[in-house]
Amino acid sequence: MKVIALVLVGLLCVSAETQTRSPGQLLVDHINSLILSIRNEQTEHDDIYTVQQRECGDELGFRKKEVQDAVDALTRATEHKGRAQAAHASATADLIRVKTYQQILEDQIEFITTRRNDRATNFNKKVQNINTSLSLIDGAEQIVNEFANASASFVQVTKHFNNMFLQATKAGNASEYAPLLSVLVELGGDGNVSVDNIQRIRQLLNELREKLQAALSELTDNENTQIEVFQARKNRVQDVITLLVNVQGQLTAYIAQLQATITKEEDIINSATSKRIRNQNLLNYASDMCNAFNTEYNDSTGARRKEVELLTKLRTFVEQRVEEFNQYGGDPTDVFASYAKQGSAQAAEAQFLQLRANLRARK
Repeated sequence: MKVIALVLVGLLCVSAETQTRSPGQLLVDHINSLILSIRNEQTEHDDIYTVQQRECGDELGFRKKEVQDAVDALTRATEHKGRAQAAHASATADLIRVKTYQQILEDQIEFITTRRNDRATNFNKKVQNINTSLSLIDGAEQIVNEFANASASFVQVTKHFNNMFLQATKAGNASEYAPLLSVLVELGGDGNVSVDNIQRIRQLLNELREKLQAALSELTDNENTQIEVFQARKNRVQDVITLLVNVQGQLTAYIAQLQATITKEEDIINSATSKRIRNQNLLNYASDMCNAFNTEYNDSTGARRKEVELLTKLRTFVEQRVEEFNQYGGDPTDVFASYAKQGSAQAAEAQFLQLRANLRARK
């Protein structure tokens, strides 16, 4: 057997080193030394592995926490960004509606202002017509007085009154002059200028003046009322426009704030994504490294266990045949000669020397 040959080679080797103990005892001592060395190496590796396990636990726990923190931050930022984007869209739509309402109200102010200006123009025309008519009435009274004193002709009277009728037609109140027209027709028919006719003309002129003055007063009061109504309505609309302008400012500021929030959350998302990827990579690396530690420890521990088992078997084998091994303490060639049938003695010696070198290399 090769194991026996290795043991015998060990016996020859230790025999060459000292003669104070028997070859068998020296070989057992040497095997025990190797077993102790392997066990010490295992103890050292156990200590290192314990530190590695603790550090791996710390590192893996830290990286997992960093990954989870990044995932939580990413989730929160995504939710915040979504809410901010929804609020941004809603506020933007509100701003568009507010601007639309403002434009409608501004158009309304423009419309009522244009209508007010048109009515003011019409009012001024009517006032001008009334004032012209009143001026003509004043002139008619004068020329009637002159006609009564024979200082003015009927032709002059007729001409002046024609101007009055034309002005009345222009003003749209020619019907008011019908009684006066009837008196003039009578006056021109008989050619006599009676006191009654002159008095009748003066009375009709006074009545016309009073009607025109009353119409002017009513027209002026109505115009003033319309101006007040217009101004009140314009002020109300303008107040609403001012309110809408303020709302626009608030919405614009709010939209800017939401946009800043969206940008901030996007930065957080990018940062959290980078953090998650970075720590996930480090977690994967640490996991691979810790798995490598486990593999190395398990493989090394298993290899040492097998070595100890082998050496223990060798020691048992030597202890059971210590007397037999002692017989080969004198001449090494006797050992190899006894096992020549098992194989080459030189090969057995080389195998043992290689095994011992491997075991010593672990110290």
